[in-house]
Amino acid sequence: MAVYRCRVCGYIFDEEKEGKSIRDIDVCPRCKQPDDRFELVDDEPKSDDTKK
Repeated sequence: MAVYRCRVCGYIFDEEKEGKSIRDIDVCPRCKQPDDRFELVDDEPKSDDTKK
């Protein structure tokens, strides 16, 4: 699951925590700007296997 940040207000949208995809929202929950204002922050799966 990916993590996105609103470029206007800095709101972090974590698909895993929200339980839905960024495609399921039309506006930022905080500042109500259009969803195209979100930028991808992290799309890597979180795993301890990457730490050695």
